[in-house]
Amino acid sequence: MVLDAIIERLSSPFIWIPLLFACVSILNSRITARKTTPKGLPWIGKSSGLFAETRAHISSFNNVRQWLGEGYKKYSQNGKTYIFPDFSGKPEVILPASEMRWLLDQPDSVLSVSELHDDILAGPYAFTDAHILKDPFHEHVIHKSLARRISPLIMDVWDEVGCALDDTWGTDTENWKEVCVFENMMNVIARISNRVFVGLPLCRNETYLKSMGAFAQDVMTTTILIRFVPKLLTPLFGRLFAIQNHLHHRQGAALSLPIIKERLANIRRKASDPGFLWEEPNDYLTWHIRLAQKENKLEELEPERISRRLLPINFAAIHTTVFTITNCLFDLLSPQAVKSTAETPMDVIRMEAQSNYFLAGGTWSKESLAHLTHSDSAVRESMRVSNFLTRGLLRKVVAKDGVENKKGGWRLPYGAYVGVDVHSIQHDDEIYENAAAFDAFRFARAREEEYSSDGSSTGGQTEKKSSLESKKLSLSTTSGTFLPFGHGRHACPGRFLVSHELKMLLTYATMHYEIEQLDTRPPNTWFGQHVIPDMKATIRVRRRKAEDIRL
Repeated sequence: MVLDAIIERLSSPFIWIPLLFACVSILNSRITARKTTPKGLPWIGKSSGLFAETRAHISSFNNVRQWLGEGYKKYSQNGKTYIFPDFSGKPEVILPASEMRWLLDQPDSVLSVSELHDDILAGPYAFTDAHILKDPFHEHVIHKSLARRISPLIMDVWDEVGCALDDTWGTDTENWKEVCVFENMMNVIARISNRVFVGLPLCRNETYLKSMGAFAQDVMTTTILIRFVPKLLTPLFGRLFAIQNHLHHRQGAALSLPIIKERLANIRRKASDPGFLWEEPNDYLTWHIRLAQKENKLEELEPERISRRLLPINFAAIHTTVFTITNCLFDLLSPQAVKSTAETPMDVIRMEAQSNYFLAGGTWSKESLAHLTHSDSAVRESMRVSNFLTRGLLRKVVAKDGVENKKGGWRLPYGAYVGVDVHSIQHDDEIYENAAAFDAFRFARAREEEYSSDGSSTGGQTEKKSSLESKKLSLSTTSGTFLPFGHGRHACPGRFLVSHELKMLLTYATMHYEIEQLDTRPPNTWFGQHVIPDMKATIRVRRRKAEDIRL
């Protein structure tokens, strides 16, 4: 999909052109760019000789894994900061874990997430409008609304999970069906996410879903291809590469704009006529309109602007969540995941799901979903060990005078990129026992042990403490050693929804389907700074007979 599209474009007879552009781009950026790294900090992967930094940036594409490992052992574990040469030609300052708090405490006027996203995701081109990532109002809406509005949406999500899997995995109880996991999950996750974003019936419109899924993929294609172009030519080639992105938006907007306009009209009419018989939908469109009205953001009430805001939230929801669930299924179905011949991890997840669904009376709530500790643990563990991003908590220095780290004795200049090595932290044997291995119920056991150790005392305070400690190990909780959702005030605002939808997806899949274990886990591919799951790998599924589904 994403990787295939990139390979297809780069495997043309003119492969030397983008490769030449890449080298020229990096060389040009090294010659013309303002110095964005502190003096005196060591580099990883940089040798001596002519154009040493340029050669390091070019070589980093195939050496990310090795160099991060070396940098972590040599510098990060010893509390030292170093410089990593990214293939884009932009060096990154990698902080040790001991400096993470310093990083997170910096105000947005000093270290900016949105400015960094605008840079690395080619915001002026890939998202069809330069304003979208520069002023991420959509993130503001999610921050303000999602956590408070999620409870009434849980059964809607459950309904969509069931419909999506029934439609794509089928209801045949006799024959096995082969399913391409990545391709299938692109459709399933797009449906589930858009049930929350735009509601029924648009969330099931195949044309709309394909446009949003294709847009999410082409953002990554555009972002990567644009790195092959010298900065002077970026305005030209950025627009050319993003033609597909504009087409996907137009295709999606043709379907979303009528709904957006109708929603705006109904909200206005309800405000002027309280007797108007219309129930306001609980979805992103409503949240966006209501917050824009409250904050008097008139430009954010333009239907065209709202339709464009659906692009980045679809990109964030689809792209990362599909990678996550694809990896999770591969991890759970791999031979290495089976600890005994008695039951597989999928069996454990199924039994837990059936028990809690039955106890909850055939419904789900935030409280009942919180009891799915084994599915929660399985997803969290997969996100830890099968991470798809290698560096995280990345920020761009936007303070004109830079920012000083007194403890380290260095100053980051304006324009510098700074972050931490997420991959190495999450694969550190000093933090996680046997860190390289997928242990599906690692966090579930830790939560049980925490509860058990506190359970020896009596009284409400003990139960409250156990509950709080247990929540620290849940999927949606970030920490300095679990960073797929980021950490601090800019942690992913959609992680609570992702947590619920992935647990419900595993729950429905195991309760209603037999899923055949894999002979081997499809290997992930390191592609520059990304770790990509096998996009062609398949699993075999078969609908359980009605008498085997205990509700």
